[in-house]
Amino acid sequence: MNTVLQMQNVSLTYHTLKNETQAVKDLSLEGYEGELLGIVGPSGCGKTTILSLLSGILSPTRGEVLICNQKANCQSNLTGYMLQRDELLSWRTILNNVLLGLEIKKQKTPEKIEYAVSLLEKYNLKEFKDFYPNQLSGGMKQRVALIRTLVLEPKLLLLDEPFSALDFQTRLNVVEDVYSILKSEGKSAVFVTHDISEAISMCDRVIVLSHRPCSVKAEIDLSPLKEYTPLKRRELPVFSGYFDSIWRSLQDTKEKENEKEITQN
Repeated sequence: MNTVLQMQNVSLTYHTLKNETQAVKDLSLEGYEGELLGIVGPSGCGKTTILSLLSGILSPTRGEVLICNQKANCQSNLTGYMLQRDELLSWRTILNNVLLGLEIKKQKTPEKIEYAVSLLEKYNLKEFKDFYPNQLSGGMKQRVALIRTLVLEPKLLLLDEPFSALDFQTRLNVVEDVYSILKSEGKSAVFVTHDISEAISMCDRVIVLSHRPCSVKAEIDLSPLKEYTPLKRRELPVFSGYFDSIWRSLQDTKEKENEKEITQN
């Protein structure tokens, strides 16, 4: 299986005039072609920081971040970012929102426009291409946001809690949609979430992070579930076992952090 991302002994320290804070410490992980890699961890542990390192927005203090064997660079087309909210521009039509990234990168060619329209058609949004965001449901807007990312044809998608703004019922349906789209397009993705059930339902593998400075605490292989859709996974008897395994890893991390604070005090 081809490696799409590599983080090799990565550390990141933030510096201010008064002090410095280590956010990431000696973190190593890999992601593979066509894999949906989930990342969960305690609040504030550095999950979004990892996405910023993978995208090249941040550079590591030490270590190396590679995307398709190239150094992570925010100017490249290797990664595509999908944020917590759809961030569609209200004054642009759905098609023009999808084309926004191409305009910014000066790649808006007739071929790319045709590709954008074909994606909208493939995922049942073509009839809405001349609508505006406020005319679409929350779930439809998230699909548009994903297509806006896909049209740039990145090698790796970075999903930063993209469903957190949706209500629970809509969220279940959108997870199903996004999973279907990513698998249909054969895309590799890193999916950050605080929702354990969501990670199990969607991912091929889950990395559990420690408290800050974050490092890899545990790795959960979900490949036995790969033949099942997110909703079907939630119905499986083994689902609760995976949940408990991740939950225990997170609790163990919390207990060790508490012990550390007591020792320091």
